[in-house]
Formats: sequence, structure tokens, C-alpha cells
Amino acid sequence: MTGTRYFAFLRAINTGGRRLTNEELLAPFERLGFSDVGAYQAAGNVTFRADEDAVDIAGIESAVSDAYGFDAPVFLRTASYVEMLEEAVPFSVEQVAATAGKIQVGFLSSAPSAADVTAVAALVPGDDLATVVEQEWFWLPKAGISDSAMPMKAIENAMGPMTIRTLGTLQRMTKKFGD
Repeated sequence: MTGTRYFAFLRAINTGGRRLTNEELLAPFERLGFSDVGAYQAAGNVTFRADEDAVDIAGIESAVSDAYGFDAPVFLRTASYVEMLEEAVPFSVEQVAATAGKIQVGFLSSAPSAADVTAVAALVPGDDLATVVEQEWFWLPKAGISDSAMPMKAIENAMGPMTIRTLGTLQRMTKKFGD
């Protein structure tokens, strides 16, 4: 296979009234001419191969919006970048073991400023851990995410829109689709 392996993480797919089959999910990526297009779970996780110069995030978001009938922000990363994130987990084995939560990775549109990172750090509830690595927000809730008091709207107001996946989901995606 030629071309770079990409992972596209789409926000708010198969939540609420936004239900798509895998065929519907993949259609805009296939129409854009990407190769080796696939999906992981039914949650807006798409993978494909393309030459770097053929990848235009605005064009992908437009194709997705046209195909789905609603806006779905796309957070695009190379497979090698996602593999790097898996190695860059900022929490120690002891910190992870002391929680009932799973490591969450929030994909951001761009790297937040130092001021935004500081502002967000002040919002993190005392039992949870969170930090930014590269362009992603890592969060380790003390319990499950639904039991956390993390103020997600305020976090997004500071850092911009994001979509979140568990670290386990990323690991399974790179194992299944990695090069």
C-alpha cells in the first residue's frame, strides 16, 4: 500500500440522533479518492491512506458535512503520530493504577497556548489528572468520565473544540491498521 496512513477522528458521530452506518461513515472518504479506507467501531473513527499533498482538512470536513447532512469536526492525525501519543502518556503506572478511570485523549484542532493550558489546569477537579502533550489533552479521571466533575464546556471554551477517545481505542486502532 502506498501513501501515509491517517486516522480521522470525527466528533459526535453515532450520538443522539446522528446515526450512521459504516458505509455512510466511509462514503465521503472514498469519494475523496483515499485508499484503504476503513472504520473502527461505530464512533467516528476512520482510517485511510493518502499522499500528504492530497489531504486537505477543510475539504474533508466539507465532504463529511455534505454527505452526513450535519457538521462533524474532523481531527486528522497520521498513524505514526498516534503511535507516538501512545508512548507519550503523561501519567505514571502508579497514577493509572490508583484510579478506576481510563486514560482519555482529547484531540484538539491546534496546540493550545501556554495561557490556555494554565487556565484549563485550574479547572481540573482535584481527583482527576490532566495535561497537554503536543496538540492533545490527556485526562485521567479518578473514576469513570460520567462520575467526573470535569467542566468540559469550560475546557472547550479555553482550548477549542475537541473529540475524545480512550487510549485503549487508539492502541487497538494502531494495532489493527498500523503500518
